[in-house]
Amino acid sequence: MRDEGLRDELIRETLEKWGVALTGEAAEKLELFRAELLEKNSRFNLVSQSDTGNLWPRHILDALAGVPLLARLLKPGGTVADAGAGAGFPGIPLAVALETLSFDLWDSSLKRQMFLTWTASRLKLKNVRALHLRIGQNGPLETGKYGAVVERAMGKLENILPQCLNMLDAGGVFLAWQSAAQAAEDRPALREAMAKARTELAETAAYRLPGEKEDRQILVFKKLE
Repeated sequence: MRDEGLRDELIRETLEKWGVALTGEAAEKLELFRAELLEKNSRFNLVSQSDTGNLWPRHILDALAGVPLLARLLKPGGTVADAGAGAGFPGIPLAVALETLSFDLWDSSLKRQMFLTWTASRLKLKNVRALHLRIGQNGPLETGKYGAVVERAMGKLENILPQCLNMLDAGGVFLAWQSAAQAAEDRPALREAMAKARTELAETAAYRLPGEKEDRQILVFKKLE
């Protein structure tokens, strides 16, 4: 699929189907984000070369699939952590679309944190901070702090589930982007991790990107009382 951004009718139709209405300013910021990422990719090693021609359909649009969920689950002023922001997905597109929420973008790479800090400044995102931190290694700094934690492409979900849940405040939610629509009950390792972490799968949001034949999912976890 050719990357034409919001000029692509399929991308516009997909956003409309999801109920994601971008303002003109938000659309401009996302296009600028794409341009900055392409310009600095070789220096910061942000995405694979095979992805540089598909940033909108494969990454930006995929991140925006979480907008309706966060808009419904959090009140204005809510706090969100991107547990491993990488090149800024899903955190940057979410922050652009959801200006009433505050986002902390965590990443263990100083280079990527520098890119994220530059990008937040370049896009004038006052609701974004980029932190050079690895989850699970910061004690009280990350415990019970956020209304929501999001993650995309951080590895096996069962391995990061406990750390992400630990970052949530009372009543908080953890949103995990999954590329394959495999039910949680069909994943023994994930079921075991959920039991140990005392969490439940509260919601599964299925969606499909243009040109793909299979659904993706965002899994929404909540801690058990």
